[in-house]
Amino acid sequence: MKRLSLIFALSLLLSSFFCANSYAQSTPNTVKSNSAVKFPSEKPDFQGILQLKYNYIKENLTVSEANATKFWALYDKYIKDENAIHTAFKKAMDGKGISREALREGKGTDEQVSFYLAQKMVYKDKMYMLDKKFYNEAKNILSAKELYDFYHLEQSFKNQCTKKQMSVNAATKKMAPQQKTLPAPQKK
Repeated sequence: MKRLSLIFALSLLLSSFFCANSYAQSTPNTVKSNSAVKFPSEKPDFQGILQLKYNYIKENLTVSEANATKFWALYDKYIKDENAIHTAFKKAMDGKGISREALREGKGTDEQVSFYLAQKMVYKDKMYMLDKKFYNEAKNILSAKELYDFYHLEQSFKNQCTKKQMSVNAATKKMAPQQKTLPAPQKK
């Protein structure tokens, strides 16, 4: 039974690989290239990340000339609105003196954690509504293929940011000396 499951999983994996390759070769190319994100040497703030995302998508997405002006104006507004939502969330956290680092380290009070979670839900709700609005307007401007490629590039950007953060975290752990806790001295 395990052998049959393994064969099924491998055949599914291979078929999805070949289907993806044939799809990529058979569809018109609205993605210029899937180049890597050019990260700055210092850690960017949220606005810096938004600018990186904007540049990455602008460099890699091909939109028909007839639709380009409308789409990029819509995307500019989307980025500004996304930044405003993030800024409001950050302002709410700063207003209560809450830092995500402190919460991760377990230094937040129950009240701070509760406030953070409530604000995180508000943030997610606003982002969902913004994404939904963007989609509904973008689908009237772009072809389905162009819109698919846009979302694919956006996901690719997120994946590259995640990989970059993981490599930074791994490098930081290697650089930090490991502190060993010594046993407490025993009383005689």
